Amino acid sequence: MFVDFGRGKVYAVTADGEEVYTFDSIGDLVGKLNPDTVVVDSLPGKFQKTAAELGREGVVFLRLKRLKILSDERKSNGVRKTDENDVKLLREIFRRDINAFQPLFTSPEELEVRALTELWVELSGMKKAAKQARTATNDHIAVEAGRTLRQLVERLSARIHERALVLPLYRRAVEELGLKGPSLAYIISHDGWALATMPRDALAVRYDMARQWIGRRVRSRLLILLANTAILHKHPRYRSIYEHYRQKGKKHWTAVLRVAKRILRDLRQQAQKAGPPV
Repeated sequence: MFVDFGRGKVYAVTADGEEVYTFDSIGDLVGKLNPDTVVVDSLPGKFQKTAAELGREGVVFLRLKRLKILSDERKSNGVRKTDENDVKLLREIFRRDINAFQPLFTSPEELEVRALTELWVELSGMKKAAKQARTATNDHIAVEAGRTLRQLVERLSARIHERALVLPLYRRAVEELGLKGPSLAYIISHDGWALATMPRDALAVRYDMARQWIGRRVRSRLLILLANTAILHKHPRYRSIYEHYRQKGKKHWTAVLRVAKRILRDLRQQAQKAGPPV
């Protein structure tokens, strides 16, 4: 549902309709149309408390990262500023570039997992650097640094799993897909909204599934790490996918990428079924 605010009213249009609906409040809109996602250009202060409450009930709110995008869209389409025009232009922007939007509300639990997984990424990089240093020196401090970092990463991984189980999508991934760990927790805590709202093809682009290794973003590298881990630990579902493509003559990298794509698709499917955020 795409929404604009003006003249004390809430204007809304559905993803595939042309009629612009008018409501007195967001609560009225959600009660009558029952959307799972509400996309806005910005959210006036008087609506934020209600929107936050609806967010806790499972309604995803997305807003434009930069309001200038909507202004530029008006100019390029040659239309004047009205609430009816703006709500339809918002839909066109969303269809063209979902990355122009960001989630409005995030639970404290999700923020905690996000912070812990970001720390895990940094410590894992340091652990790798310490391991590489061991090839050049046996200095006892380098050895101690490597050992300490390894222990910290292991402890942090266990804590992340414990905290992430509170997140409905992570818990579903553990129970339904047999996946777990910091890579999964990072993806879900940072990108749960995208998994729940983005089309499958757009998600594949977001996770660089058509690109070579060089220049990949963190979320893409972690998805591939998650796929590799599933393969190495002989996950019955994902190991069989890997072996299927290897038997067809695909190289190791191509087969791993196929597994990563399948995991991304499965996470998206689970996101549709997950309960409301905590």
